[in-house]
Amino acid sequence: MHNKKRGIILDKQSETLNQSKKAELLREKGKPLKELRKEVIKKELSPRVETRSYLFERFLQQTGKPELVEEARKVPIEEYSSKPNQVISELSFIGASLAEGFLDFYGIQLSHVVENYEKRLHIIELESVDQKESGFYIGKFTEGNLAIVSPRLDSEEQAQEKLSAFLTMKQNRQKDYSQLELEQHLTDKD
Repeated sequence: MHNKKRGIILDKQSETLNQSKKAELLREKGKPLKELRKEVIKKELSPRVETRSYLFERFLQQTGKPELVEEARKVPIEEYSSKPNQVISELSFIGASLAEGFLDFYGIQLSHVVENYEKRLHIIELESVDQKESGFYIGKFTEGNLAIVSPRLDSEEQAQEKLSAFLTMKQNRQKDYSQLELEQHLTDKD
């Protein structure tokens, strides 16, 4: 039987537990890593979702529900991140289709935020309870899957330096490429 890797999120208090307690927590409360990563990414990024009235109104127009736009203006959906239950209640009171439309809109907005997050490289701290090792890596997430793109690094500072150096090199390459394209375009005109 294939044993899928499982993980847990440690809060500040549980970080100080010894390895056997961490292993016990992992057995009892561990979730598949892919599922856990998706959950954490969405939770962490949800405050960044832009819930602006004009965006929701445009969404209603584009999805063939223009009759709901006037009703949608009555609910301050900008408050969704601080008072989600109240906003959904108000939308539901006006009509179930308006609440469903908002949930569709929010899901699409969250998907965009997650897609942008997944396109970037991140500093990842990994701790393996069973192998009793930890370290820092540079990696990226796609659909909850982690792709490590660096060797193990000893500190977060070292990882930050490597990531900054890579991003600077990438930015310089893009500038060089843009300059070459411009020069080629100017040469083609002659």
